[in-house]
Amino acid sequence: MKKHFLTSVLFFSLCLYPAFGQTIKFDLPDQKGNTLHIIANKGLQKDTIFSKKIDEKGGLIFTPTKDNPVSSGVLSLFIEPETKFDLMYSPTENIIIHYENDFFHNQNFKVSNSPENDFINTHFPEQMFRLEKMKFCGQGLQMFDENSNLSVALTEEMSNIEKQLTDFDSILQDNSAKLFSARYMLLQSLMTNTLGRFQNAADYEEISALKNNAIFNVDTETLYRSGAWYNFINGLLGLYQKDSPFFGQFGTDMSVLMQRTESQEVFLALANDAATICAQFGWNNDEIIMSKYLILVDRIPNPQGRLRQMLIQYKFEPGMPAPKIAISENQYVDFQKNKTLVVFYESGCTLCENEMSQLIKDYSILKEKGIEIVSISSDLDKTIFENSSKNFPWQHKLCDLKGFSGENFNNYAIIGTPTLFLIDNDEVILGKYASLSEIIDSL
Repeated sequence: MKKHFLTSVLFFSLCLYPAFGQTIKFDLPDQKGNTLHIIANKGLQKDTIFSKKIDEKGGLIFTPTKDNPVSSGVLSLFIEPETKFDLMYSPTENIIIHYENDFFHNQNFKVSNSPENDFINTHFPEQMFRLEKMKFCGQGLQMFDENSNLSVALTEEMSNIEKQLTDFDSILQDNSAKLFSARYMLLQSLMTNTLGRFQNAADYEEISALKNNAIFNVDTETLYRSGAWYNFINGLLGLYQKDSPFFGQFGTDMSVLMQRTESQEVFLALANDAATICAQFGWNNDEIIMSKYLILVDRIPNPQGRLRQMLIQYKFEPGMPAPKIAISENQYVDFQKNKTLVVFYESGCTLCENEMSQLIKDYSILKEKGIEIVSISSDLDKTIFENSSKNFPWQHKLCDLKGFSGENFNNYAIIGTPTLFLIDNDEVILGKYASLSEIIDSL
């Protein structure tokens, strides 16, 4: 039997009634002169998308622009000094927010012309009532003998509520394509039936099934704009701690979530938050797993902050794909013929000069082992580069005269020389080294 439990995760105190549309018109006479702020949920962020004073007649109009659109989601409204309420928003609706009593507050506002808010205003109280009844029946069954008449009646009532909940999930599914509010309530149902049941789960298999249900079925786009982003991720984190059987699976699970995420904005937020969590808990293996996934899918061309640090740190681990080596514009080194030893160096650097001299001496050994050499200089002076490299016996002697800002230096995140990479003919990094002797010893 499918179980439904009411938990604090479920509807997190959101005053989920009304919402807005293409044009949101406010008719609030008693709020004249007060400043109204509209705030959009974006993962962990709260983005203030509109702030303006209500005019002397209590009127105000908000219209998203083509250059600054607003996606479907939960929007929070704050009217100074203390009125706050949350609404469902769809960019397809033109709505009016008003009130019917003598003065406006966060319990008596009305929303006209909004199927989003009509849907949730109708179904949210019904669902809350069903869940409250389910909770009451569950508590009653714990108090009475299972053979008593009352227990039999409570069991029958729980069965009826179970069917109602299943039927309601079908209603939500039928409306999810056109209504964010339906997707939102599906999200809440998923969270209630996964995160809300971890503590009461009987064994590893049940917890694992709940976790996988959350990871493989959550709608990340809806989650991102729901205000529930923190609750969802934080609700999972306890599963991955060091004493848990799921320790070390965070990176894999977050990679699955990212793979299921089509929106680039949501994908980037998930990647950044996951990288921050790994750094906070010291989950290095999870960082490696996520880094490999992110590098392979190549969806973040310009990572920032902790995510950038993580990708730079693990981008060149053995087994990771090797960045291309530019010979000239639109021409690259062919790694597929042999193994390739890529050497980053600087003319005049004592350590570099020693390594390049040793490389010339051991070149025949490397050739016998099927290893090609590609040297890349950080020199800024063409004459210096040509003089220092003229005796190198290998073919590819590269320098774009841009120093550490050059394309190849940037692609390999070089911060010091000499730095050496050994790459196999499958274009995979075999190792990163500081000296040739490390490579010779391994050969």
